[in-house]
Amino acid sequence: MKTGSELPSTPVQQLVNGEVREIDLAARSAGRTMVLVSVPGAFTPTCSDQHVPGFIREAQAFRDAGADEIVILATSDFFVVKAWSDQLMPPETVQFMADGSQKFARAAGQILDLTDVGLGLRSQRSAAVIRDGKVAWSAIEPDATAVTITSSEAVLSQLQRK
Repeated sequence: MKTGSELPSTPVQQLVNGEVREIDLAARSAGRTMVLVSVPGAFTPTCSDQHVPGFIREAQAFRDAGADEIVILATSDFFVVKAWSDQLMPPETVQFMADGSQKFARAAGQILDLTDVGLGLRSQRSAAVIRDGKVAWSAIEPDATAVTITSSEAVLSQLQRK
């Protein structure tokens, strides 16, 4: 995903009330501003302890800056992503979704191969501001175990600039 590009129209999943919903993020962002945060996996230490909590904690600041919602997209299955969301208890404006088969990550050009460490194919750690289906800003962490340019503070700063 590069700045100015269209968001891939590849469905992701969300488990809601026991029902799996297929969600096209490009369609969902039509006429809206979405912050999309892609993480390698649910319940991983960096994702759970360093990356995602800031977006939950600062959800209202994101709303105040014009974001309609924050989507946390994990390359884990939808059952695991639902359990992770339940544990973290985000506000309604922070939605957790699954890219268990890495279809979205592949379409976005963000596949991360962690096979050598036993984690298989994942998504690179990234964040983007999406406006009406187009990428207004995006960043990919150079090190999947670090949270710098995709932190909630960095993304909020970009959202406030636009």
